[in-house]
Amino acid sequence: MTQITAKDKSKEKFYQALLQIKSEGLDYRTLTVQQLASYAGLSRQTFYRHYQDKDEIITSRIHEFKLNALHHFTQISNLDAESMISFLLSYWDNHREFFALIEWSGLREVFIDNVAFMNREIMKMNNVVHLNETYISNTYAGAIYMFLVSFLSDEHRHTNIETLIQLFLTLTNGQKLLFK
Repeated sequence: MTQITAKDKSKEKFYQALLQIKSEGLDYRTLTVQQLASYAGLSRQTFYRHYQDKDEIITSRIHEFKLNALHHFTQISNLDAESMISFLLSYWDNHREFFALIEWSGLREVFIDNVAFMNREIMKMNNVVHLNETYISNTYAGAIYMFLVSFLSDEHRHTNIETLIQLFLTLTNGQKLLFK
């Protein structure tokens, strides 16, 4: 059984405060740590005990997502592009608010960098070596990001995920350079 610590509770309060602030239409760029702490019902000192800046609330969660996804992928005996993108679309479909925070905060590059890292790790898991590994992993990461932006928009809210998986695989040639 996992024990929820006071540190975890504080971090969750700061995250929930960001969600509330975003829903109220406030500008992320002008948001101060003092305002954020006030919304969370915590002090600035508590904020700085956990984070260096407000971006770290989101970037730390992006990092956790990456580690959890990689752990998930290591549990799949025959990881392929379809199971990978299926996991990603399902995850982000269930975490739309988190993705919206990434967009609102302008931290898309952090997201893309983490997905690119994940892509390089998938290449290692598959014993795939390419001369242009960085270009390949970055290009696929950008494609995943842009696909998620479209997928998570309200107009595509009820699109069948299986159809989208096949569309993504077609558009990216099955991300074959990650797997072969």
